[in-house]
Amino acid sequence: MSNDSGLMAIVVMRELREELSEDSGQGDAASRIKAVHAAPTDSGPHALPGEQTFCGRPTDDMERMDYEPSGPQEWVPPDMESWACSECATAIRSA
Repeated sequence: MSNDSGLMAIVVMRELREELSEDSGQGDAASRIKAVHAAPTDSGPHALPGEQTFCGRPTDDMERMDYEPSGPQEWVPPDMESWACSECATAIRSA
């Protein structure tokens, strides 16, 4: 989300469960998703996420998703809605 329209800029982050694949490979990331969070950021395509998500979790161990929200109601990718962090969603809606 861009600051151009006066809205806060956010990046979407995914929190993965810490587990090893049985075959010692990377495994499918989608099967390891614990939650999808949002974090504040400066605007721009290569802007870094803030240190914490909107729900207060550290972003250090999270993966940035290649998704640009079109607005606060659409901050999470449609195929990831079941993993959306309700605390991040509440914080974004009330900002």
